Amino acid sequence: MYITSFKTKPVLVAALFSLFLAGCSAGQENTNSENVATHSVTHELGTAEVPDKAERVVTLELGLTETAAALGVIPIGVADDDKPERIAEDTMKLIDGYTSVGTRAQPNLEVIRSLNPDLIIADVDRHESIYEELQKIAPTVALKDDAANYETVVETTTKLGEALNKESEAEKLITQHNQLSEELKSKMEVTDKTVLQAGYSEGNVFSVSTSSAFTPGFLTTLGVNYALQDDTATTQELTIEQLLKINPDTLIVTITEDAPSVLETLKEENKLTAVSSKQVYEVGHNDWSRRRTLLAIEDNKEKLTEILQNMKTENAE
Repeated sequence: MYITSFKTKPVLVAALFSLFLAGCSAGQENTNSENVATHSVTHELGTAEVPDKAERVVTLELGLTETAAALGVIPIGVADDDKPERIAEDTMKLIDGYTSVGTRAQPNLEVIRSLNPDLIIADVDRHESIYEELQKIAPTVALKDDAANYETVVETTTKLGEALNKESEAEKLITQHNQLSEELKSKMEVTDKTVLQAGYSEGNVFSVSTSSAFTPGFLTTLGVNYALQDDTATTQELTIEQLLKINPDTLIVTITEDAPSVLETLKEENKLTAVSSKQVYEVGHNDWSRRRTLLAIEDNKEKLTEILQNMKTENAE
């Protein structure tokens, strides 16, 4: 019995030692996961502890996706409305290979969970109702984008830089944008001529962007006299008769990617000053309305310059 016991002791010791090493390894793994470096971010719905180096980010609004990519953080999951063509071309090149998490209005929580994200960037207006559920999946920062005006988009850019630990990159993006703003200001003169942006639909109904909308807000900062002031709503639905009462000197018409040109239709409305003076500009709804980012203004630079220079020419006459 003594000999048998003596022979089994080394085996027992080895087994116990193996268990000890495994326990140490598991303990070390838990310690590492608990000690991930984080920082606090105050956002629209509270405060979140987010990783300093988030590597698995999910973005739930197009503008947040675009800006995150521009700051050097490539999201693994994106709410793209199952229409990737709505994502800006340059952004798409950066995030190619992402997983769609459904629509911006109703992102798929199960798909988000399956991606095992370490940070979720949500839109406060769209996602406040599911914020608690998102938080259970990963730290969630809720920012303003969907209903953001121009000033808010600038603030969101700064806040997103903070959340992603990319403050210097966000500051650089804003500095470049400010330089572009100064360049565009030089293309125009202060004038009392008015500008209006609107989407056109059948039945002579216009979805008119107010001064609270993103692009009109930016135009206002340049000194443009925007024709429809409204501090409470970003859009108003107007009939052609109501539009005639405003009668802008310049009309920017946004059309969706699958809609035909409306210039011929508008020519029937020669009572509109913008139509009779040939100051109607047809632009893409995605770039001029749906995209609310500083990068969108950069992409719209050429058309903005054309519009501003034509206002300057008219004023000189």
